[in-house]
Amino acid sequence: MHGALSLFTTYLPYFVLVLTLLVFVHEFGHYWVAQRFGIHAEVFSIGFGPELFGWTDRKGTRWKICAVPLGGYVKFLGDADQASVTSSGEALTSDQRGRAFFSQPLYARAAVVVGGPAANLLFAFILLTAVFYFVGEPYSPPVVAVQTNGPAAKAGLRTGDEIIRFGDKRVNRYEDIQDSQLLYWTRPMPVEYRRGNQILQGEIVPQFCERTDKYNNTLRFGELGMDQLVKPVVGGFVADSPAEAGGLKVGDLLLEIDGKPVDYFSRIPEMIGNQAGKPVIITYLRNGQRGEATVVPIADKALDCAGKELTVGRLRVRPANVTEFRRDGLIHAMDAGVRHVWSMTNMFYTSMVQIITATRPVDELGGPIRIAKAAGEASHAGWFGILNLVIALSIVLGVFNLLPVPMLDGGHLAMYLYEAIRGRPLSLWAQELGLKVGLVLVIGMALVATFNDIKLLLR
Repeated sequence: MHGALSLFTTYLPYFVLVLTLLVFVHEFGHYWVAQRFGIHAEVFSIGFGPELFGWTDRKGTRWKICAVPLGGYVKFLGDADQASVTSSGEALTSDQRGRAFFSQPLYARAAVVVGGPAANLLFAFILLTAVFYFVGEPYSPPVVAVQTNGPAAKAGLRTGDEIIRFGDKRVNRYEDIQDSQLLYWTRPMPVEYRRGNQILQGEIVPQFCERTDKYNNTLRFGELGMDQLVKPVVGGFVADSPAEAGGLKVGDLLLEIDGKPVDYFSRIPEMIGNQAGKPVIITYLRNGQRGEATVVPIADKALDCAGKELTVGRLRVRPANVTEFRRDGLIHAMDAGVRHVWSMTNMFYTSMVQIITATRPVDELGGPIRIAKAAGEASHAGWFGILNLVIALSIVLGVFNLLPVPMLDGGHLAMYLYEAIRGRPLSLWAQELGLKVGLVLVIGMALVATFNDIKLLLR
C-alpha cells in the first residue's frame, strides 16, 4: 500500500516529466525529417486519448497534449492511422499527394521512420557529451583487489594486478568491467592482466548473485571476487556506525585490525565479517600520528550469492572517493559520448536476446510503473540522477523502436527493406498480417511488463 501511495504522490510527476520529454524528442525526430522532404504532418500529439489542449500552426499541423501520457504520435497526410502503418486510400489532389507520406520515395519514408529513434540516440549523445565536457568522465584505475577464494583468485589473479582486457573488450577504466558483470552472470570470461612487467591471461567464471537494493529492486550480476583497489581510508559513515562511535574520523587511514594489516578497503569485510558483537582493535593513522580505537562491529543481515541469509559484522564506514572525473576537451567528451551510447545500446540488445533465449528471466521487463518508480528513485539523487535516467531511457526508447517488430519503427524498416530488395511493397494482406502479429507481440510484452510492475509494487 505504501509503495502504491509513493507511486502516485512522489514518482508520478517525475514519470510524466521524463516520459513527456522523451516522447517529444522521438516524435519531433519523425516530424523534423518529414519536413525536410515536404511531408505534411496533420497532427503532432503527446499522449493519447482526449485532447486536453492544443493549437494549430501556420502549416496546418495540430499540436496537442492528450490525457493519457503513455506515448505520442505524428499523423502524416494520407495516413489511415496514428502510427503511419496503412494508407487511408482517400482521393488526394496532386498537390496533396506530393505532401503525403505514402506517396514519397522509399528512401524518404525510411528516413522519416529512422528519424524518431535517431533523435533519441542523438539527444542522449548530446547530454552525455555535455556532462563529460563540463563535469568529466568517471574514471577509476583498473587495478584490482582480489578476494580470498573468489572467482578471480581461482583464475590466478592477485591484488594489485591491472586488468587490460576483460571478455571481448579492452579495459581502460574499472567501470568498463562492470557492464560485463551485469550482462554475463555465469559465462566464463577471458581476462588479460598486467603484473609488474608480465602480461598474463586467465579465465574468470563469475558466480551468479542476486541482491535487493534499498528501493526493493532486484539486482542480478556476476560476482567476480574482485573490486577496485582502494586505500582503507575512512570517507564517511553510515547511520549508527560503530566505527564512528568508537572514535574513528573521516580521513583516518586504517592500518591494522587486531594486529592484521588492512591492505585495501574491501579487505575490511573479510576481516570483521565474523566478529559481530565482538570488540576489535583498529590501528589507524591520523595526521601522521598512530592511534588505536576499540570498535564493536554491529550485526547486519546479508545474503550470500546462493541466497542464504547470514549475520555479518559491519563497521558501517564508506571509502574515500577514488573515482575522478577526467575532462580532456570537447573531442574527448564526444568520443566518450559515442562510447557510452554504444555500450548501453549493446547492453539493451544483448539483454533482449538473453530474455528471448530464456538465459535471462522475463521479470526484468518493466513498464510504466517501473519507469515511474525509477524516476522517483532517481530524483533522490537530484537533477543529476534525473539526467542519468533521461539519458538511459532515451537510448532504450530509441533502440527498442528499432526492433524488427511490426507496429514499431524497426518493423516499418523491415518492410521497406523487403520493398527495396523485391522492387515492390509487401501485399496488403501481408502488411495487415504483420500488423496483427506485431500488435499481439507488443500487447504481450506490455502485459508481461505490467504484471512484473505490479509484482514489484506489491513487494
